[in-house]
Amino acid sequence: MSAPLPGPRAATGWGIAGIAFLGGLGGGVVFPILPVIGMDLGISGFMIGLILSANRITRLGFNPVTGSLLDRFGARWPVAIGLAIEAVGTLAFSIGLGADAPGLWFLAGRVIWGIGSSLLLVGTLAAVMAIAPPARRGGMTARVRTAISLGLPAGLVVGGLIADSASANAAFLTATALSVFAALLTLYVLPPTQASRVEAESTQRRTRTDTTREQWRDLLGLKTLRIIWGANALLFFAVSGVLLATIAVLVDQRGLFVFGLGAEGSAGLLMAVLMSARAGASLVAGRVLDQSASRTRLLLPAMALVAIGFVGLGLASSALAAAIALLVIGVGSGGLTIPLLTLLGDVAPAHLHGRALSVYQWSSDFGGALGPAAGLELGRLFGYGPAYAGVGVLMLAMTLPLCWLIARER
Repeated sequence: MSAPLPGPRAATGWGIAGIAFLGGLGGGVVFPILPVIGMDLGISGFMIGLILSANRITRLGFNPVTGSLLDRFGARWPVAIGLAIEAVGTLAFSIGLGADAPGLWFLAGRVIWGIGSSLLLVGTLAAVMAIAPPARRGGMTARVRTAISLGLPAGLVVGGLIADSASANAAFLTATALSVFAALLTLYVLPPTQASRVEAESTQRRTRTDTTREQWRDLLGLKTLRIIWGANALLFFAVSGVLLATIAVLVDQRGLFVFGLGAEGSAGLLMAVLMSARAGASLVAGRVLDQSASRTRLLLPAMALVAIGFVGLGLASSALAAAIALLVIGVGSGGLTIPLLTLLGDVAPAHLHGRALSVYQWSSDFGGALGPAAGLELGRLFGYGPAYAGVGVLMLAMTLPLCWLIARER
């Protein structure tokens, strides 16, 4: 069993989790409002879709830059600046409400917010890995990753309530204030010496002839990391892509309504089951990894649970059956994400943690961006039962690469 962390380091870990939660909360506040406001302002459906996906598209281009910045300067200032950039993005939404071209203001806000969220998402994980000893890396990483996962849905609720009770502009200004507060908290929580310590350690392992291109080449040449990134992309393709985009359609087609709510409300409650299960499984997985000599023991069982859950969801004919299937998917995805992240922290050189995590986030965004279009099209062509079953079978494609990770560890 791992020894408890010293007080200051444990407190910093909790502080990083709080920053990650607040950053996600601010982004979630905005998300449910934009489609409604966009339609009221006469913005086309295509433009609304582009606005909603612009932050993820932006992160695809900016994530590598984020990784290099983190490895060079540490996490303190990049995360704080990222949150400040998010605040500027949400202010653009507020300005757009009264502008002549609201669609362009909303699009600019999402692009700006995408840059800030890249610095936040990658930076908070890099920050916790910089302070977490290997024996506590699983639990501390799980804490921050769970905070990131819970921040967005919590923001969806807060944003909807503020917009309904006050106004959309009040929700935008609330999101701005949350981001500013989180930026100030970052400067208080993260130690200023973090970057210099990482740089000093990395200097001992590098020669003067090392260039940025060579560091990227060395990192991308690690097979273990390539498997981690690929598995993560497939997981986000399935859960954050296909499932998130299609669950409301499935509920509507099969009448899987909950508590008399419509398709959107019922889908939201069902997804809350998945998110809660994912958060709980992530925290449990972190504790298991810290108390075990193996980083890979959970990979195959977790992958199997995700596959089984998708097949079960494809066969579900009642809301209860769908909830059970989503519970299984949530447990599996939480049990898969934390071992992958913890193993990444073990394998990637400390001075390249930022870059390794930036590619990890890139794979998340790539899978999450590809999944919605694929899920909706496959569901239209073959029906959502076969489409979900196909995703479950696709998850099993991870078996051989994950077995390689297990064999390598042994």
